Amino acid sequence: AQLPHADFATMSGDFRGGKRHRREDGSHMRGTGDGGGVGGGGGNGDGGMRGGAANAELMEMRDAIIHCDGGPGPMRSLAALLAHDLPALTVPALKFVMECVQELPVKTPVYATLVGLLNARVPEFVEEVVRTAIEHLEASLKSFELADRIRSRLLLRFIAILPAVGVIEPSAALEVLDAVVCAAVAAADAAEPGWQPRADFLIYIALAAMPWAGATLSSATEANAGEIFDVLMGSIEDYLARRTQGPDPAAMVFSPAAGSPAGMVDDWLEELWGRVNEVRKAGKDDAGSWTVKSVPPVMAVFAPDIADAGGDRHVPPPLAVPEMSFSGPAEALATFPVRPRLRILSQSLTEGLWEGGDWGPLERFVTEEYITDTLWAFEPGYRRSAIIPAAEQLGTLPLPSDHPERCQFLVAETLFGEMLALPKPAHDVVFYHVVVQDLCKAIPSFPKMMANVVGHMFKQMGRMDCEARERLADWMAHHLSCFDLAWPWKSWVHVAGKADNHPQRAFCKSVIRRLCRLSYHERVRDSLPEELYCLLPHKPSLNPDYIHETLNASSGALHDLQAFMKSKTPADKVMEWLNDSGKLATLGHAAAARALTVAVLQHGQKCITHHNVLLKRYEPALRLLTAPHEGTNDDEGCEHVLVAAAAGVWSGTHPHMAVVAVSRLLELGLCKPAAVARWLVSAIEDEEAAGTTESGASRGVAWGTADAWDIACLAVEGVMAVRENHNWRWQSFERKMKTAEEEAAAAAAAAMAAEQLGRHGEAQRAQAAEAAAVDRIAELEKKAEAARAPLVDADADVADCAGGMILALVKALAPKLEAAAIAAASAPSGDAGKEAAPEPRDRRALALCRAVLRRFRRQVGAAFEADVHEALEDTGVSREAAVAIGEALSGRSSSLFKDALAAEMAE
Repeated sequence: AQLPHADFATMSGDFRGGKRHRREDGSHMRGTGDGGGVGGGGGNGDGGMRGGAANAELMEMRDAIIHCDGGPGPMRSLAALLAHDLPALTVPALKFVMECVQELPVKTPVYATLVGLLNARVPEFVEEVVRTAIEHLEASLKSFELADRIRSRLLLRFIAILPAVGVIEPSAALEVLDAVVCAAVAAADAAEPGWQPRADFLIYIALAAMPWAGATLSSATEANAGEIFDVLMGSIEDYLARRTQGPDPAAMVFSPAAGSPAGMVDDWLEELWGRVNEVRKAGKDDAGSWTVKSVPPVMAVFAPDIADAGGDRHVPPPLAVPEMSFSGPAEALATFPVRPRLRILSQSLTEGLWEGGDWGPLERFVTEEYITDTLWAFEPGYRRSAIIPAAEQLGTLPLPSDHPERCQFLVAETLFGEMLALPKPAHDVVFYHVVVQDLCKAIPSFPKMMANVVGHMFKQMGRMDCEARERLADWMAHHLSCFDLAWPWKSWVHVAGKADNHPQRAFCKSVIRRLCRLSYHERVRDSLPEELYCLLPHKPSLNPDYIHETLNASSGALHDLQAFMKSKTPADKVMEWLNDSGKLATLGHAAAARALTVAVLQHGQKCITHHNVLLKRYEPALRLLTAPHEGTNDDEGCEHVLVAAAAGVWSGTHPHMAVVAVSRLLELGLCKPAAVARWLVSAIEDEEAAGTTESGASRGVAWGTADAWDIACLAVEGVMAVRENHNWRWQSFERKMKTAEEEAAAAAAAAMAAEQLGRHGEAQRAQAAEAAAVDRIAELEKKAEAARAPLVDADADVADCAGGMILALVKALAPKLEAAAIAAASAPSGDAGKEAAPEPRDRRALALCRAVLRRFRRQVGAAFEADVHEALEDTGVSREAAVAIGEALSGRSSSLFKDALAAEMAE
């Protein structure tokens, strides 16, 4: 039969070919929209309209659904057209609607209303929508991935809205929400290792639906619906009383302000509950308290249409929330991190004081959800253009128009909160850089709001986490390099008179140091006021102190090796000279390797390419010198000497080359991540030899400097990158196999349909296509199995690398950090800005140690997590240091924290 023709093109034509074509046309969405089951992609449909014509028709329908904005005219037209073409287009229409619900988060009320308008005309389709939403929700709740966590929240929001459009009863929506809450309560009852982060997430997605659905669910006229809602809220409140507040204190971007009680932590879930509960209480007397200005009143506009049309109330299938288990608290916290939040501006600037007629308690939460969801929906595969789609979409969010400055403050604060999220942001950090840059270009008043947020963070720099501070410095350097290095430095010149380790001065030095990596030294100098010249690093050069020390330690051999570099003497000849001259026997392999590395890097200082060429040229000699040798005390070789030399040659005299030089050694395989860990331990144990500052020439790179932190992370992330490559290869075969299975199923169905209609030739072609797909599946299965084996090995390598690095740092640092841990745990006091106290070196060492543990939680694994806790329970480690380091890895659910808390209560 000929497919009915609907003129969807007239509804979506205005959007086609526009400057937002790549993203606004829905191309970022994961589905392909190939119209499965309706003509297919190869023309094996059930007659009439086939192949390209059918797909064009389906894509027009998809565009119309995507671009539906909730306007009365377009909504009614779209509902009428869809109702006319259903049930013939049930499969693709269902696919497109579910795509939009899960991928266009701001429009959830629009698609719920569309489904409500269809309910009276095509109830079978709407029943399928309800069933599919529950199925997708169950599937998303099984996954650990960020995208599925977001989809599960959006699907639960969509289901909770359906009673407002007459699709399901309020009690049915409450049963779905109750299933989610009960799963969290059951996890608390079972109390398996690492139960709380996922249980918190379940409570969060239930509460997150309330700004959209709370008014309907709390005031439903259905029998007992209001009581069920109150019971649901009571279950959430009971759960909150049982959990550990502030489960991940290491994820706090800012420590508590002065005057806060000792041990205070900021709890994101308690804040969300407080907002919902405040509105719930007010809603008992005034249903309008649930109104959120940022939520378009689409459902209210179409309420008369839906009521007049009637329609069935469907019963969703029971929701089965899958259980999850974790190897330990570290994996659980890494999989379900706390919700990023930044509260640096006063409430009056970002959301008002919740006074009558002004914004309510839920307004800020909804705006934050819009911002983070928009970043997620428009980030994948973004490309550079005049303004990237994510920034363009942020500029058109349906935020309240009564306080535009407040909206911009809130957008800026939320963006910085997402960018500085610990242990890591949801997306690449540079993505947030570009979004902020584009908003500054597109909205003339936004730079002022953005600078205001940065200024407030600068005033509280003494409370800011070290890793977040470095990330903010990265952003600021990148941002200034894109805006002619313009910044009101005059307001920060007071840092010139502060100590080197004053938080604000250290931050300014970090920004300027990074600027020198992105621009010429002279240009950076010209952009600064004269008072801040003292913060400029030296012009890029080699570290003369380290080279001089190497020359003395090599008994002059460094001069001879430098001459060999100039004459391009081959590696075997250099080794021959070392043996024949007796230098190798005199110096030993470690000292000889150090001298040769310094000579190579000194001669290759011109650029990274020269570094690579010379390292490759003398790779055989370096491998021989660093390999384990009989008759020595070193069974592991001395690769760590290469790391020390590569870092030391550039230490304190170049803004980033120490990190680049070590990265070259790792990429060429001249040293392994274990060698980096060994070098870090030696630098920690011999602090005098490692130097003390990042500015000026020093004898090496010390733990606590930005270079040491970057090198430690680089070593682990390099192994993680190898694992990701293997994983991508395996997943590509899995995706191809899934596609082939779908093709085989479609061909089989087409063959059966053709046989029933007596089209034997068409049936034979479909059977041949099915056989080819089956053969392709068998071939892909073999390739996927072959790709799976190296992935398993790579997983073990990542765990060994991350666990070994963390364990080495903990064993070396923990006994030395008692004073820093006690200071960090005590009640905050004093100013965090201009008059902040200088930061002792051991406090920064503790902060960066915690940052490493926090960053690699997911990769460590249960065995190394247990080893770290065992090392912290050693008698040489103070209780305060054990808690401070242990909670960075495992959060407050770790036994270390609970034992310390019990001891404090006993005292």
